[in-house]
Amino acid sequence: MLTLPSAAFRRFAVVLPAILVLSILAGCSPHLVPPCPPVRVDNATATITKFKDGPGRDVTDIEYQAEILGYKGHCDYGKESVAVIFDVDMALTRGPAATANTAPLYYFVAVPQFFPDAAGKQIMKTVRKLPGKSGARETFTESGVRVRIPLKADQAGASFDVYVGFQPDSAQLEYNRTRTQR
Repeated sequence: MLTLPSAAFRRFAVVLPAILVLSILAGCSPHLVPPCPPVRVDNATATITKFKDGPGRDVTDIEYQAEILGYKGHCDYGKESVAVIFDVDMALTRGPAATANTAPLYYFVAVPQFFPDAAGKQIMKTVRKLPGKSGARETFTESGVRVRIPLKADQAGASFDVYVGFQPDSAQLEYNRTRTQR
């Protein structure tokens, strides 16, 4: 025996496709959001080691070490630019040669495509309290780091690279490079 669907089921069967179509359309945007410029951390500037003054360069001569652990953020597109806004997670470790209670850390945000224009690199400074004991490590976040990239018509923001790293002096950079080659 064949049974016909109830009136409520027939109404639901008519309304269901309309609900599905409307929910799919509600998720659509009239404008596609372009991808953000990639943010990168170079191995040579991801860490910084501050040695005490003098010739010594072993672990007993370290005042502090800092490391970039990661980042998270987003970008906002305007008519003629993209703003990359992110937080940088860092760690600071007190070394055995530390005599001060604070550590000034200089870090940069750079867009290599703008080299050699000075506007392509921003250097920021944060001063952090050193952890209490030698070897103690604390993590922290530098929030709201921001870089604005001007864009030409139809230029993709993702075609630009954004680098973040510490601003080492030449001796610190050489130390980092020799450590990463091992």
